[in-house]
Amino acid sequence: MKNFLFAVIITLVVGLSVNCSANPYENDPNYQLVVSDINGIYYLYLPSLEVQEYNPPHYQIAVNFAFVSYYDGSTESFKNVKRYNWYTKETFHQNEEGNWVKDEISHGNSLSEMRPRIIADAMFGAAYGINFYGY
Repeated sequence: MKNFLFAVIITLVVGLSVNCSANPYENDPNYQLVVSDINGIYYLYLPSLEVQEYNPPHYQIAVNFAFVSYYDGSTESFKNVKRYNWYTKETFHQNEEGNWVKDEISHGNSLSEMRPRIIADAMFGAAYGINFYGY
């Protein structure tokens, strides 16, 4: 019972601190909410969207993302570049060495399994107005 009560109190404290921290992107039309997970919220920065290759069935899109931490309200920005193959429904990203690596797209139910698909769809959708994966 003590553990349950402790968990409830911690949840309330964290929940209240999240609501109190300012989110600079929340009402900004330049930022599109993409996904929220246990760590924070990811936003796509629409003015940074750049179609680097349009050669159907091959596409390459770059865009900046902003992340707002639930823990301390801190923000972080990062650039995401993806390559798409429409026929095979595969996406690729660059690793730290600059090599293109196929994204592992899962059809699982957990958010960590779905995050790569959600991000790829958000980028493609912002560029072309349709979901890449079609669901």
